Amino acid sequence: MTTIHFEFWGRFEKELKRLTKKFRSLPEDLERLKNVIALDPTGPSQHRTVLHRSEKVCIIKGHLFCRTLRRDSLRIIYAYHEDRITIVWIEVYHKADKANEDRGRIEEYLKSLQK
Repeated sequence: MTTIHFEFWGRFEKELKRLTKKFRSLPEDLERLKNVIALDPTGPSQHRTVLHRSEKVCIIKGHLFCRTLRRDSLRIIYAYHEDRITIVWIEVYHKADKANEDRGRIEEYLKSLQK
């Protein structure tokens, strides 16, 4: 089995730290999500939606179930690079704070790949 590498991009790390102050179980929950994603990063799931797909990268929005929130979840946006076998975390947010993902940030990430 191939090992998937995980990386942060842009402001993700700051967002994660800020949200961890509110939701203490978040680091453990992210580790649990990593294990699920490692099995099938782009696979069909009722908790994941493909936002963008190209030859180089697939951008996915998924639910990050947080034990602190109990029945609620956070949203997480990540990019899967099949050629590098890498997941790049782009954005994490609570749906009560923000209705939708930051499309501008996704576009910015895609532009950064073209350089």
